[in-house]
Amino acid sequence: MRDFGINLGSNLVADFGVLNAVRQLLAMQEDVRVAGASENIHMAVPPSMGLPLIVLELEEVWTSMALGKNSANTRLKVKASIFSRSPSGRESMDLSASVRQAMDGTVLSLKNGKKGMLRLAENVVERPAANRPRNVQQYYDVLIRV
Repeated sequence: MRDFGINLGSNLVADFGVLNAVRQLLAMQEDVRVAGASENIHMAVPPSMGLPLIVLELEEVWTSMALGKNSANTRLKVKASIFSRSPSGRESMDLSASVRQAMDGTVLSLKNGKKGMLRLAENVVERPAANRPRNVQQYYDVLIRV
């Protein structure tokens, strides 16, 4: 488990705290650095994109799931979109494999004592188009527990 030093006060802060923790996790990965994407991990599409690029987005939020002491109290769906320079798509496929390896099954230890478990839910590969970089979208479920 990695401690990312994020203080989660409210659910909204928790949601973006998880995105920030995921961004830090990916930026530390050697394969992501080698691909040149460690400085291009954003939570929104930047005005000027430098490729390769990873965009982290919050898709869905479920709260008030407290059924018991150790049950999840928040569930998030996070989308990681991976864009490459080349239209062939090989670069984005390789980078998406590195992202999946870094994120799937990882437990994020947050500053307030809560833990977030990342699980790959879905992987979508865009069809190739003429002279357009292929992108890969990965959807992760994040369960936040006490």
